Amino acid sequence: MNDQPTTAVRRRNRRGQGDRLRQDILEAVARLLDEKVANDGLPVSLREVAREVGIAAQSMYLHFADKDELARAVTEDGYERLVAAMREADAGAAAGGAAARERLRAQADAFCTFARTERGVYRLMFGYDATAFGIPRETHPALALWQQWLDAFHACEGEGLRWSDGVEHAAITLWSALFGRFALWTVTFGRDDPEELTVFAHRAVDMILRDATR
Repeated sequence: MNDQPTTAVRRRNRRGQGDRLRQDILEAVARLLDEKVANDGLPVSLREVAREVGIAAQSMYLHFADKDELARAVTEDGYERLVAAMREADAGAAAGGAAARERLRAQADAFCTFARTERGVYRLMFGYDATAFGIPRETHPALALWQQWLDAFHACEGEGLRWSDGVEHAAITLWSALFGRFALWTVTFGRDDPEELTVFAHRAVDMILRDATR
């Protein structure tokens, strides 16, 4: 098979812009994953990604040795972008004078929005144990997301809310609820109205907040 791209050939990056190509590769994987969201693992080849980016297949190996290394990078990038989106939502709510409970709601919304708009990457992130990509458990990129949930609940604690089972239990309950609802949303016979996710996220936050005491 010819290694040359079948789409428009990308212009060569200027010297020192290798990081831009790496990011373009990750974005191409995200687009391809969305098209193949029903498959397992990383359902794209390095050759497919190269065609999507508009580069020769050999150029992929300048950044990624194989599919596992690429999958690891996409997974890490996904967690970083998800956490960044939640932090941005939190900061935006705080700038508007929102209390911690409303900031928690904003972060839950950001989580659902990421899951809905980045379905392929989201599935790779949570589809199976990323240690298969060589990511040690003690440095798993999901730890940053877990810490973000904890920080959101600690902020609620700072405003006087308490949970009998502790903050960690409250945080994992909300995360699990949102994760599970999105999984159902993606397979419920074409019922893909984003508003359903938003309504559920708000109800889940409200239920957990009602369990808190002052």
